[in-house]
Amino acid sequence: MFDDWPEEFSPSLRRVVEPPLPVVVDLGQAISTQRATFGAKKSVPLRVSSGGSRLTGNTPGLLYAWARAWNGVWLGLVEFTATTGNGRGQLVFRQWCPEHSLAPPPNPAGQKDRRHDRNKP
Repeated sequence: MFDDWPEEFSPSLRRVVEPPLPVVVDLGQAISTQRATFGAKKSVPLRVSSGGSRLTGNTPGLLYAWARAWNGVWLGLVEFTATTGNGRGQLVFRQWCPEHSLAPPPNPAGQKDRRHDRNKP
C-alpha cells in the first residue's frame, strides 16, 4: 500500500492497521456530494433519488490504514457499504476518508475501546 512512499520522518506519517478496526463512517463528511452552486438549480429525478447511492448518515466500516496529508489532516483508508435511496442496491467503497468522518463504534458496555487508541496516529 505504501510501496511508493519512502519513510523519511519520525514519527511516521503513515501506518497500516492490522487487523483492520471497526469504525463508524459519517458518509456526508467522508464523501462530499454538494451540488454545484452555479447555473440553474434543477430538481433531482425520482429515478436518481431512489436508485442513486445514498451518501448521508452513518454506516459501519473497517479501517485499514492511516496517512497524513500535507496540511496535517489524517486520512483513514476505510471500506464501507452505502445503500441506494430505495434500499434495493448497495455499493462497496474503499477509499481515503478524513479523520473527522470516522469514529470508533459504540461500545455496548459503555467502555472505551482501547484498540483505537493504539492505532490512531
